[in-house]
Amino acid sequence: MDEFSGLAAFVVACLLLSATYLSFQSFVNEWLQPVVERIFRKKHPHIEPEPEVEPITETLQEEPSVPNYEEYKLTAQQKIQQEQAQTLERVLAYTGQKMALYMTEEDLQQLCEHIRAFQFATEQECEQIDTPVTVDAKLKSIDLMHFGWNIGNQFKKSGIETATFLKYVFAKELKESEISTIKRKLRAEGTCIIKIKEEL
Repeated sequence: MDEFSGLAAFVVACLLLSATYLSFQSFVNEWLQPVVERIFRKKHPHIEPEPEVEPITETLQEEPSVPNYEEYKLTAQQKIQQEQAQTLERVLAYTGQKMALYMTEEDLQQLCEHIRAFQFATEQECEQIDTPVTVDAKLKSIDLMHFGWNIGNQFKKSGIETATFLKYVFAKELKESEISTIKRKLRAEGTCIIKIKEEL
């Protein structure tokens, strides 16, 4: 046999052997293996086949529950009330320190009562003040305006609310001043005893 014929015969033989091997393997997997397994189980019944392992699926973690609305709201309200109480305490302490030398004890107590109401009062409610207080002549109108701005700023009051409060609380001292004038001069510069203070 020549070289080409020998090579062709070799290739054909390889193909036939490969086909035979694949056919035999398929026969073993489909027919012979189940028969062998049944026979093995009959002879050794105490040996359990390995259980199939199911793929582990990750369970999604539950999202954290939404915070209780009422509890959150109550906490926020309590915080606001605490801050308001601290602000009022600062303002009253400042009032006592600045005004005690220029007012009687009764007038100072009355002023503090007006200030407690002023923290939450509207402009219209300030107009209802009917118990004004009196201060020493050493305090000029500019001092009263500075005092009013200092406490009104702590309560985050508007200029018109602060001016109305001053007009009715210090009615005698500011009788010649209009509310619009007081509003305009709350931070006026000039010789004074009570200075403008951003923070008390």
